[in-house]
Amino acid sequence: MRILTCLCVVSSLLGQNGANRPAPAPPPARSDYAAAAAVLQAGAPAPQAAKGGSGAPPVAHLKPDVPLTPSEQEAVHASASWRAEANVPAPGPDGRVVYSFGAGLPTVVCAPLRVCIIELQTGEKIVGEPQIGDSVRWNIAPAMYGASADSTSLIVLKPQMPGLDTNLLVTTDRRAYYIRLVSRAEEYVSRVAFAYPDDDNERRWQERAAEERSRAQRQEQTQHETLPAMIAVENLNFAYSVTGKDEQLRPARVYDDGAKTYIEMRPEMQHREAPVLLVIGNDGKAEMTNYRVKNQTYIVDRLFDRAELVLGAGKKAKGHRVQIARERRG
Repeated sequence: MRILTCLCVVSSLLGQNGANRPAPAPPPARSDYAAAAAVLQAGAPAPQAAKGGSGAPPVAHLKPDVPLTPSEQEAVHASASWRAEANVPAPGPDGRVVYSFGAGLPTVVCAPLRVCIIELQTGEKIVGEPQIGDSVRWNIAPAMYGASADSTSLIVLKPQMPGLDTNLLVTTDRRAYYIRLVSRAEEYVSRVAFAYPDDDNERRWQERAAEERSRAQRQEQTQHETLPAMIAVENLNFAYSVTGKDEQLRPARVYDDGAKTYIEMRPEMQHREAPVLLVIGNDGKAEMTNYRVKNQTYIVDRLFDRAELVLGAGKKAKGHRVQIARERRG
């Protein structure tokens, strides 16, 4: 009985406290931030909260954009004109779509669940990390094929959804690529590469210059190795005498052009051992001299009065020599 009485008293007290408790205040009205942003963009002052209301604090008035000077506006127009230039791609080998580098803004069209590849020039190396405008909804990764100097760097792209439009900057050890990226639901370009007209022109000029140098070297070599038949007859001196019993060593003719001496041997010498040419000095001693053999012709880079063609050495050379003497002109 006492327990029931106590419970009744407690219930009565709780009911009185609940009746005396004030009702909860209604939640504050949420400000319309979208409307406020639209007003700011229109350049009008932000709307004020109603009197007695619990609106958000007033938002500071922000300019919708930064004004540009005429030169800055001209720069923007120049950049936009470059981006708008038609850089028409061409089909390339192995499914490549080839853009001309520097001719305008290239565009890579990709699709979700598809892999798109940007292929750089052979031997070109990526420097630093590629920078993409939308790194959240685009996946980008490097790749490479080939080895050493013939390796080719790739950029692998995968968008997460269609309807995306951003740009990509890739820096290498040769140039910087600025590329537009677009995602479509189904359409995509699997492989993009570049043609380099400036490099091709430079390579052609280098090849032409190398060919000119090679031609000049060949001409110079031909002049140094001019055979007797190519020398002007009026400049030749045939006043040489040859003595000696060894017919195999006797030259067919000896002459000079005023600077060099030519000793033309018989054709059958090419099947035999070639003799050594020694020049006889004023003291009567034989000495070596500079010469070369071209088509069985000894070409000596000097004039001499006497010389010998000797086959063998020491006692073996006896009987295997002929003497050549230049006759004095009267």
